[in-house]
Amino acid sequence: MAPPSSADLKALNTLITSTQAVLAQFTASLADNAPKPTDRIPNPPNPLQVFSDAARLVKAHVTKLSLLVINKPFTPTAITKVLRELASTCLPALISGVQICQQDKAVWSDLLVREAQLRVRRVFRELETLLAEIKSVAQGAEAGSSSGRDSLSATGVVWESCDALAALNALGVAGLAVQKAEQWRDTIKDAIEELQEWADGEDLETEGQNDALFDSDDEGVAGDDNDSLNDIFNAANSMPADRPELKELVEQAVEKLKKVDILYRALIKRRLKPYKSVAAVETGKKSSAENVDELMENLKSLPDLVDDMASNFYDLDEEAARAALADCVKKACETAKLATLDYDGKEDEFSTWSKKWVEAVG
Repeated sequence: MAPPSSADLKALNTLITSTQAVLAQFTASLADNAPKPTDRIPNPPNPLQVFSDAARLVKAHVTKLSLLVINKPFTPTAITKVLRELASTCLPALISGVQICQQDKAVWSDLLVREAQLRVRRVFRELETLLAEIKSVAQGAEAGSSSGRDSLSATGVVWESCDALAALNALGVAGLAVQKAEQWRDTIKDAIEELQEWADGEDLETEGQNDALFDSDDEGVAGDDNDSLNDIFNAANSMPADRPELKELVEQAVEKLKKVDILYRALIKRRLKPYKSVAAVETGKKSSAENVDELMENLKSLPDLVDDMASNFYDLDEEAARAALADCVKKACETAKLATLDYDGKEDEFSTWSKKWVEAVG
C-alpha cells in the first residue's frame, strides 16, 4: 500500500499542534490563581456526571488513536478524524464541568472544585503527552519508519487519569471529604506510632557506645562535646534517658493525639458521611458546602501542626514541643466546636459528644 501523502501528514501535524495549544490553554485556566469565567452556564447539568461521561469518551477516543498508531499501514486521515472528535467534544465538556462546579460552589463545595481542577488538569497533561507521542510517530512515518509502542504506555496513563476523574461521580462531596479526612487521620496515626517508638527506644547510655565516631579517646572530641554529639545523633532515634519531663510531655501528647484520632472518626461518621449539598436560602447563612469546606480546612491543618510538634520533640526542644502541643489541642477543639451543630443548625447526638470531648482533651 502506498505511504501516506505529505498533505495528510501535514494536516495531522497541524491538528496535533493546535490541540496541544488548546490543552495548554485549558491547563493554565485550571490553575488556582487563574481568573475564573464570569459567564454562567444556564440550567447546568450535574458536573460530576459530565466528568464521568466525558472521561469515558476520552478513554474510547484515545484507545482508537492508540490502535491506529500501532497498526500498519499508518493512516493519518483516520487519526485526524478521531482527534478532531476528541478535541471538539470531550475537551470543552471537561472545562464546562469545572466551570459548573465553580459557579455553584454553594452546592459543590470548594473542596470538590479544587479536586475537579486537579483531576481534569491531569487528564489534559496526559493527553498532551500522548499527542507528543503520536506526533513523533507521524514524523517517523514521514521518514519511512514508525513505532507506536510508546503510545500504548501513554494511553494507559490517560486511562488512569480518566478513571480518577470519573471516580468523583461515585464519591460526591461527602465521599471525597471522607477520603481526604481518612488520609489526614492516617498521617496523625503514623505520628502517634512514631512518637511512641521514639519514646520507648533504647536510652542513650548504651546507644552508640561502640561508635568510634564518639570515642572519648579521640583528641577531637572532648567529654562535654561527646555528650552533645550523642544527643544530636541519637535523639532522632530515641528519647534521652535523662529527660523525664520530656518523656512525660510525650506521653501527654500521645494521649491527646489519640483523642484527636477519635475526633476524626466521629466527624467522619457524624458529619462527613451524612453530608448533603444544600445551598443557603437565607441572607448571611452559610450553605452546607461552606460549612464542610471550613471543617475540612481545619482537619487538613491538624496533621501539619502534629508534624511540627513531632519535629520539636525530635529536636529535644521541650518548650517548643509544649507550645506546639497546645496549638494542636486548640485547633482540634476549634474543629470540634465548629461541627457542634448539624447542617440544619440543630443539635444532635454528636453535639453532646463533642462538648464532652472538648472538656476531656482541653
